[in-house]
Amino acid sequence: MSDQGKNRRQFVRIFRNFMVSYTLKGKEGMRHEMSQVNNISRGGINFSATSLFQRGSELVMELKTPFLNDKVQLEGVVLEAKEKIPNMIYTIRVEFRNVSPQAADVLAKIEQYSEQQR
Repeated sequence: MSDQGKNRRQFVRIFRNFMVSYTLKGKEGMRHEMSQVNNISRGGINFSATSLFQRGSELVMELKTPFLNDKVQLEGVVLEAKEKIPNMIYTIRVEFRNVSPQAADVLAKIEQYSEQQR
């Protein structure tokens, strides 16, 4: 990535294989299956999904990491959804909103761990 591209990013993008489950906000009883995270940062997440979400959709996600025994809950807004495999797999890009102190701590730990591994 060029220096110009690096300067555009507010947060470091981390490529780790964490698991995430997700649902539309307000419909938490209708949980979608687990999915694999493509990348994550303090500002958002990119993951693969079998459901297509429209831009602006509000999601509630549960992220499973090795930093906590329990899952951490995150909320966000879909910025983009791209079809990866026609009518089957979509790449969903989400910007986090209303990040709890616990979630912020986990995201900071993910970033610190990633930097130590370089």
